[in-house]
Amino acid sequence: MQANLRKLGALIAKDAADLAKNPTMILCVLMPVGFAVFYRFFIGDMGLAGSLRGDGGLGASPQVTSVVQYIVLSMSLCLSIGMGASVSLIYGLAEEKEKHTLRTLMLANVSAEQLMLAKGFVAFVLTIATELVCFAVSGAPWSLAGWYLLLGSVGAVPVILVSLVVGLASRDQMTAGLYSVPVLLLTMAPIFGNFSEGIHNVVRFDPTGGVDELLRLAVSGTFTPSELVVPLLVTVAWIIVAAVAFKLLYRRLLRDN
Repeated sequence: MQANLRKLGALIAKDAADLAKNPTMILCVLMPVGFAVFYRFFIGDMGLAGSLRGDGGLGASPQVTSVVQYIVLSMSLCLSIGMGASVSLIYGLAEEKEKHTLRTLMLANVSAEQLMLAKGFVAFVLTIATELVCFAVSGAPWSLAGWYLLLGSVGAVPVILVSLVVGLASRDQMTAGLYSVPVLLLTMAPIFGNFSEGIHNVVRFDPTGGVDELLRLAVSGTFTPSELVVPLLVTVAWIIVAAVAFKLLYRRLLRDN
């Protein structure tokens, strides 16, 4: 047991060091933070300008403040998961396949489970860290931080599992760039639901749609059992689907490396 834990710790340290040295991975952290700052001040300034003009702008009422906070936090949550749990993981795995690092590790008596657990753990921590920084710059009250991080953690799980499979299926970084696009778009889809009721009715069933809907309820303070049922079921369903897909495919894909 101790030997396995030491091996897992070494793999986690290696993956974390690889992420820290990769400019693409650093960009995956900086982009959500940059967009969080931009959205916060852009939407806030737009609302203030409309209020001063008296033309029905966003203003500064509590209801509008809640909407603005939700939009900024929704974007931060979806983009943090999309970049941290998806893009960084898919590109990182594809890069290791190009360098034949995965094959070397497996020949060195590292199990498939240890490899996947280490990479998934690092991606999970990176995602939560990115979400925390995004929240810190969002201007939202810290009373929402617990809900935000909890929902971000749960929402990252199915995306990490799917991204592990997609990364293993990528032959190289060029293929990873192609394969990561649909995963990223699916993860970010709830952002676009903020601007159209029709789009919202579709993306609420997205991999991150359930947690995004729960975030909206948390920000607005309108938790009711009837409103919680659908987003909770959507979230649980995606976790189960992603776990089954990962279980069925990851060993086969690793053998093909």
